[in-house]
Amino acid sequence: MRSFALIIILFLGKCVFGQIAVIKDKDGFTNVRKLPDSKSEILHKIKDSEVFSYEESESDWIKVHIPKNKYHLNCDEQDNLIGYIHKSRLNPIEKLETFKGTEFSFKYILKEFNVKDKISNFDGQWLTKINGRRIYGTDGNLPKTEITEIEVKLNGIEIDVAQVFYEDLFECDNNIVINKNNRDYIVHQWNSDGAGAYLLVWVFGNNKLKQRLILIP
Repeated sequence: MRSFALIIILFLGKCVFGQIAVIKDKDGFTNVRKLPDSKSEILHKIKDSEVFSYEESESDWIKVHIPKNKYHLNCDEQDNLIGYIHKSRLNPIEKLETFKGTEFSFKYILKEFNVKDKISNFDGQWLTKINGRRIYGTDGNLPKTEITEIEVKLNGIEIDVAQVFYEDLFECDNNIVINKNNRDYIVHQWNSDGAGAYLLVWVFGNNKLKQRLILIP
């Protein structure tokens, strides 16, 4: 039953909340407009490899959700900028080149979760925050695994990923997908304990972490 529920959650998540994309524009950016009209006010400019979510549409204009915080730290849906881009500028992540090279590598170092070394609001039954932060990967249950480090290398150079970017992430594994967009690498996966599903996206380029995106069904 739990496995079936997880399949349903992930299916709905991918269909409704899991549509992520980058832009395809020779200028290196695309205008996000307030309304689905080329003369509407420009709210934002999406740059190459900036990952965002979008809503499927039959029209020429696509509604997009742009995270205001590029690392998604203590954010929720209210912290998204919502606007429109022309569908000709939309490049869904599944259409990007699948990375098969060796110059880039990404790996989680994981260990069994231990609530005793955390500052949490765990009441013996439910857990919602650790070290004052919202957590991802559970629905109130204690996580099974946590990240102790993320090893990332590009052309032999180690890219540092600070603890603040992964201490709120749980139930991760190394079953990841990597896509390449120009000179950037986009790592993404679905994680869950069976109920707390979330889509996690990392963007690396120029020997640094450029973005972290989290989507919750």
